[in-house]
Amino acid sequence: MSALAAAAVVVPLSGCDRWSSKCDTDNTCEIMIEGDDFYEFPRPYDASEGYGKTKQIKDRIRLVSAAEGGEAVIQAGGNDNTCTQGSSFVVVDTTITCDVVGDDRVELTTTRP
Repeated sequence: MSALAAAAVVVPLSGCDRWSSKCDTDNTCEIMIEGDDFYEFPRPYDASEGYGKTKQIKDRIRLVSAAEGGEAVIQAGGNDNTCTQGSSFVVVDTTITCDVVGDDRVELTTTRP
């Protein structure tokens, strides 16, 4: 019975991952991540790569953890980066700002030259 109970807990959690991104032509993107799946970053972190995803290895991003009103740990550029609401970090040429930090959810704005 405990295996069945554990399975019942795992199934609902797997459905909680969500991702959205919207980019404009000024090298700015708005991203929402909920859950801890990996996602392809909407544009390369390196501005010299242009707008599209033309390189073989795609840049990825993942929310490791986030707590309402606290810190978010975001895996980007091969590193764990920590931010709080309103703070930023840089990956190659891309500045990532944590606009909203919620429970297992972040809203980000990204900019690059």
